[in-house]
Amino acid sequence: VGTFMNMSYSCDDIQETYKALKARGVEFEGPPQEQPWGTYAIFKDSEGNRFVVGS
Repeated sequence: VGTFMNMSYSCDDIQETYKALKARGVEFEGPPQEQPWGTYAIFKDSEGNRFVVGS
């Protein structure tokens, strides 16, 4: 419980996905982070496990 899961989700537009999920109550550790290889955000499930969504 409350650990980092080795699972990530891919989406076409991370900014829009972030806004939509946040509006539905999904807890993120912070806004999307831009990197040379892409943009990602880390979110938590109801158990506190962390997952990655990126584009």
